[in-house]
Amino acid sequence: MNRIIIIGNGFDMAHNLKTGYKDFIDDYWNGVTEKVFGGYDQWMKETYGGVQYIGNCEDEFIVFEKKCGKTEINKSFFSCKKDTLLEKLYLIIDEYNNDPNIPMTVHLKFKNLFFERISHQCSLVNWVDIENEYYAVLKELLQEKNSQKQSESIRTLNKNFDDVKRLLEDYLTKITQSTELKKHQSIQDAFSSYVEFDEVATCKQTAFISSFFSNTNIRFDFDIDRHGDLSYNECLTKNEELRYFIEKQLNNDNFKKKNLIPNTLILNFNYTKTAEKLYAKNGNDKIINIHGELNNENNPIIFGYGDELDNDYERIERLQNNDFLENIKSIRYHKTRNYRSLLEFIALGPYQVFIMGHSCGNSDRTLLNTLFEHDNCISIKVFYRQYEDGTDNYIDMIKNISRNFNNKPNMRDIVVNRESCFPLIPVKREVTE
Repeated sequence: MNRIIIIGNGFDMAHNLKTGYKDFIDDYWNGVTEKVFGGYDQWMKETYGGVQYIGNCEDEFIVFEKKCGKTEINKSFFSCKKDTLLEKLYLIIDEYNNDPNIPMTVHLKFKNLFFERISHQCSLVNWVDIENEYYAVLKELLQEKNSQKQSESIRTLNKNFDDVKRLLEDYLTKITQSTELKKHQSIQDAFSSYVEFDEVATCKQTAFISSFFSNTNIRFDFDIDRHGDLSYNECLTKNEELRYFIEKQLNNDNFKKKNLIPNTLILNFNYTKTAEKLYAKNGNDKIINIHGELNNENNPIIFGYGDELDNDYERIERLQNNDFLENIKSIRYHKTRNYRSLLEFIALGPYQVFIMGHSCGNSDRTLLNTLFEHDNCISIKVFYRQYEDGTDNYIDMIKNISRNFNNKPNMRDIVVNRESCFPLIPVKREVTE
C-alpha cells in the first residue's frame, strides 16, 4: 500500500517559516525603507515628525527619482493594498512632496512592471496568486493584434518574472538559514498513520482489497482463523475465503500494524525541505521536490503556471510563439526526472493522498488532476488549517480540489469527509466555564 503526502507552502508556514507572499513582499519594501530612510525605526520617527530627507535607492525593480521643484505628484498609492509597507512608503513620499519647505519632488518608479502589478494587487495572498497573475498577463497578451509588439511584451514579461523568481530564491534562502525548525506531533502522527479502510472510496474498495493478493510480503494469521469464521461456507474458494478474512481484519490493530503502514512518497511543492528534515523516516521515505530546490542547478526552482485544462491554454499553444510557454510548469518538468519518477510511483498500485498545506489552486491543476483521477488513487485526505476562533478552511479546500476533477461523482467518493479529517496543527483554546 502506498501514500503520497502533498506538501505546500502552508506546511512551511505552520513551522514558523515566513514563506508567505506578504512576508516576501514586506521584506523587500522593508529593505527599501532602510535604504531610503536609514532604517525602519528612524523612518517611523521621521514620519511622525516630518520627513526632511529621502535617500537614493535603485535596483532592477524600482528607482527613486528626485527632481528640483514641485512636479506632478505620484498618486499610485491609491491603487495599493491598504496597511502595507508599500502604502506607508507612498504616503510618506506624498507628505514629503507636499511640504512647501522642501524644494524637491520624489517619484517612486517601477522598472519591473510585473513586480509593480503584484505589489499593487489587493487580492494576492499566496504564491499561487502570483502564478495566476502571471497567467492573467499571458492571456491579456493574447489580445494584442500587433505580432511584433506582442513578442516584445512577452519577452519583457518573462524577463520581469525571472527577476521576481531570483528575488524569491534569495529571500527563501535567507529565511531557511535563519529559522529553527521544530516538529509538530500532529504531523508526526499523520505521517505514521495507517491506511484506514473507512477512508477508501467505495468505488475503490475492491481494488484496495485486491492489492493484498499481489503483495507477496504480506503476513496473514490465516491458519489460526481457518476453522473460525472462514469455515462458514465450504463452497468458498481459498481466494474468496482470503478476501473475507481481509475484510474482517482491516479494522484489527495487529493486522493494520503489520500490513497497513504505507510506503510513503513526500511530494514537495515547496523549494524548502522542511518535511524531509523533520518527518522523513530515516531516509526510507521517497522524496520528490517537484518544483525544484533552492540554489540547486540540477533541480532549479519551477515558478510559473500549470493549468493545461484551462480554455485559453490551447490558444496559447496555437500562437506558435515559444516565449508564451517559457514558464508553463509542464514544460519545465522536463528539465529533471522528477515528474517521471512520480508517474512511476503512482503506477505501482493503489495509493492514498494526504494534502498538507497545499491550496490545490489552478496553478498546479494539470499535475493534481493526474494524481487525483488516476485509477490507483483510492483516497484523498485533507489536513486543513484551523484558525484561532475554531473555524477552518476545510470547505475552501474541497472547493479547490473539485476544480482538479473532471469526474465529479468520483471526487465526492474519493475525497474523505470532514468527520474523518483533522487540522494540520490543532489550535489549543482555553476552556471557559
